[in-house]
Amino acid sequence: MKRFIAVLAAVAMLLLLASPVLAASLGISPSHVELEVPADSSTTADFKVHYFSGDLQVSLVDIPLEVEPETLHIEPSSEPVDIELTIYGDESLGSRIYDGYIRFLGMSGETVAVAVKVKATVTNLVEGETPVPATPEEPQPPPEEAPPEETPPAPSEQEPPAPPAPQAETEGFPIIPVAVIAAVTAIVITTVVVRARRRRY
Repeated sequence: MKRFIAVLAAVAMLLLLASPVLAASLGISPSHVELEVPADSSTTADFKVHYFSGDLQVSLVDIPLEVEPETLHIEPSSEPVDIELTIYGDESLGSRIYDGYIRFLGMSGETVAVAVKVKATVTNLVEGETPVPATPEEPQPPPEEAPPEETPPAPSEQEPPAPPAPQAETEGFPIIPVAVIAAVTAIVITTVVVRARRRRY
């Protein structure tokens, strides 16, 4: 049982060690290119593919131009394989210098097995124009909407003015009955106090 576990551990270690080898099984040279592409034409770029066989997908990153072919099939070889890419200019972009990448994806069936980026400085050159570095386009703020104008209601829709609130009627406080009640109460209290003192003596 211990021997079986040891064999499994050894196989797992081999798989872990093999993963970096698979991830590094694609090399592209050169690692940096500088290209001038006529805006009304195209230019070619030559590369070498190392350690890879199968389908290779090619695309441009941060460079708004077209590249062909987009997919290459690389045959197994003990030597580096030469490939040629064609990049097409675009007059509508003007003379611009783009700093981006050429991305190579090594495919394994429908999934990406390995990816490599080559740094690329590509100048889209329009005749008679001086190329300037491209800058990312800043998003334009949305136009401000004018607040809707308030229109007074039509005369027929205007509400009639509210009648003034009726004032509360105040009644005079009956002073005379209260005075009588107070006098009677005082007399009663005085009589009770006097009688109480007489009984003590």
